[in-house]
Amino acid sequence: MTYTEWRRTPFRTRHRLLGAWINDHFRVWRTCADARCRRARGCQDYECYWRRLDALSFEEQIRVRKAAEPLAKLLWIGSSKGSEGRPRY
Repeated sequence: MTYTEWRRTPFRTRHRLLGAWINDHFRVWRTCADARCRRARGCQDYECYWRRLDALSFEEQIRVRKAAEPLAKLLWIGSSKGSEGRPRY
């Protein structure tokens, strides 16, 4: 995806794409409870990230969020409205 395409992508779609990409990047699909993710060897649902994060301890959550922090900045590229109050990664 080019920079221009990313800028023109709606915020909600970018949010979902980043969630799926973070899961794939950290290879979370190996331990995912959803069999679809394990069979496809990739995240099939962007909400896997949030389900996984809820199951972690507070210290582990902070570590995962720190690792995903540079990727979360991609969300705000080209975003002028619709992003207020949305949870970041």
